[in-house]
Amino acid sequence: TPAVIPTPIAIPTPAVIPTPAVTPPLELVSELPPIAPATPATAPATPAPQPSTLNPEDFQRRRIPPLEDPGGVADRILTIDGSITSQLPAGIAASSAASTQPPTVNPSSNFVLGYVPPPDRLFEGSDIQTTVWGIEQIRNQEFGEYLGVKANLPDEKVMIATFQQTLRNIEQQTGKRSGIIYIISRENRLELILVPPVGGPIHYSVPEANRTVLFPAVKQLRDEIANPARRGTATYLPAAQQLHKWAIAPLEKDLQNLGIKTLLLSVDPGLRSLPFAALHDGKGFLIEKYSFSLIPSFSLTDSDYKAVRDATVLAMGRSEFVDKKPLPSVPVELQAISAQWRGPSFLNSTFTIDNLNSEHAKGGFRIVHLATHAEFQPGKPSNSYIQMWNSQLKLDRMESLNWRNPQVDLLVLSACRTALGDREAELGFGGLAVKSGAKSALGSLWYVDDGGTLGLMSEFYNQLRESATKAETLQLAQQAMISGKVRLENGQLVTTGGKLNLPANIQQQNQDFSHPYYWSSFTLIGSPW
Repeated sequence: TPAVIPTPIAIPTPAVIPTPAVTPPLELVSELPPIAPATPATAPATPAPQPSTLNPEDFQRRRIPPLEDPGGVADRILTIDGSITSQLPAGIAASSAASTQPPTVNPSSNFVLGYVPPPDRLFEGSDIQTTVWGIEQIRNQEFGEYLGVKANLPDEKVMIATFQQTLRNIEQQTGKRSGIIYIISRENRLELILVPPVGGPIHYSVPEANRTVLFPAVKQLRDEIANPARRGTATYLPAAQQLHKWAIAPLEKDLQNLGIKTLLLSVDPGLRSLPFAALHDGKGFLIEKYSFSLIPSFSLTDSDYKAVRDATVLAMGRSEFVDKKPLPSVPVELQAISAQWRGPSFLNSTFTIDNLNSEHAKGGFRIVHLATHAEFQPGKPSNSYIQMWNSQLKLDRMESLNWRNPQVDLLVLSACRTALGDREAELGFGGLAVKSGAKSALGSLWYVDDGGTLGLMSEFYNQLRESATKAETLQLAQQAMISGKVRLENGQLVTTGGKLNLPANIQQQNQDFSHPYYWSSFTLIGSPW
């Protein structure tokens, strides 16, 4: 039965979010002088940057005292904004606080709700450039300690200008305007910083999104979307709209005025396993307006652009397992990719580390597609792995693949899953691209059933030939699933590229994939370009 998306819920999206009278307004800081934009040589015209509709003189940054009780939310219950729940159609009931047990969070456990020590010190000064530099430092230290990767962070005085020049260079090559968004969770508020390709960084503070309500909302959204039993409902909508209201809506006017369509999201622990694509503004999903990638930090992101529409693909996978669920669609997936991209494929007993290394060394494949179980687990990096035929490729051993020579532009893991909300599992997933040496990686936060995975992957490779960037490719594939253009029908997989006959062992009843369970877990990591 097709998933039901209810009648859009009207939610105002001004730069200043309506809040109760007791809640202070959003704060805007726009502090660096404008930088003249570079004129793209071949890129299509983009809207000229416009000043924010808010007047910075009307707002003052408030100083927050040091945290006295960092982390604990075990005794708190999320209350969704009544303006959202009151407008849900009859029959679609949100989980009520009265009938829901509060989320169990042990502050000393690995399910962290921010940094230790907290990031409040980064916001004590008035220089937003210093704040951004401090965020990059913290991000790099965090991923460096867990994965052993090192970043080349520019000097503080030139860092913003260096980042913006990189964004403008990419825009000239791709015709796509990008912006960096930092999302930082403090005990008493959520901080949003947008670094656009031109002009100064833009800073909003959202006091109503404190940790007491933010992380339970994140957990609720993941629980509602990732539960296969709820694929026929829209119970995820209240949390999806609330999180959009906090994390995206304050920036909407600026993103529109600046013509930004690609977002590079550098976010805090606990937010890295949030399915951002499914955030909802009352009219549509975030992925219907923006393409995006999840980045550890901008200084850890490979910004060298090279179109992949003519790349070669090495496809490998495993469908048979002893101690894991079989993946019967993998042979069809590999066959379809190899036929379309004219590359070799290796299935089951031929899917070995030796074959992976030798094929990469002699072929220089720029896209490596691995259709097999992959797990991002709590604990040390060696707990996370990609399952091959006769071994597990551990996360801490991925550097030995030497994927920077020749360079792998994209690693695709079509059947992976992450321990949702776990800091170390998120670090492994979020650092997959930089650790493996690939410029970008595509993986999933939770395991999606065979039909949904095959549909997403087939559509992704259909779109890859026509798209300027990898983030745009994933966006188009997800949009095709939302609109019902990708579906199972009469024993065939229907995509925008045509129909694919399915063998009897994976034929399912007619099914569309419009529910975010099927598409929102797939996330691009690293460079969106």
